[in-house]
Amino acid sequence: MGMGRMILAVLAGAAMWAALWVGGTMGAAAAFPSALPQGQPVTNAAVLAALIAYSVILSVLAGYVTAAVASKNPMPAVWGLAVLQLILGIGIEASAWSMTPVWYHLVFLVLLVPATVYGGRVRVRQRPTHAAASVA
Repeated sequence: MGMGRMILAVLAGAAMWAALWVGGTMGAAAAFPSALPQGQPVTNAAVLAALIAYSVILSVLAGYVTAAVASKNPMPAVWGLAVLQLILGIGIEASAWSMTPVWYHLVFLVLLVPATVYGGRVRVRQRPTHAAASVA
C-alpha cells in the first residue's frame, strides 16, 4: 500500500468518525435537551454510558472504513487511525475536562484504540483470501 493510500484511509476513517459524532451528538442534544444541555456539564450516568457506547460503535466503523479504503495490508493504516484518534481524543477530552466526570474521560479514551483496531480486523476477516477468490 502506498503512503498516499494509507493517508487517505486514515483521513476517511477520522472524517467519518468526526462527522457522525458531531451530527449524532447534535441530534441527540436537540432531541433530548435536558439530558445534553448546551454548554452545561453532563453528569447523568446513563447518558454518559450511551455516549461511550456511541463512541465505541463509531470507532469500530472508523476502523472498518479505514481498512476498506486501505485495501491491501490495511492494519498499519488502522493503527495509524487508532493513534490519531487517541491523540485527538486526549486533546478534546482535556479541553472538556469540567463537562463530564473523570471516569467518562478515561473510559472514552481507553476504548478508542481497541474499538478502532477491532473494526479494522473485522474488515480484514471479511476479505476473501486470494486463493479462495480464485477458487470461487
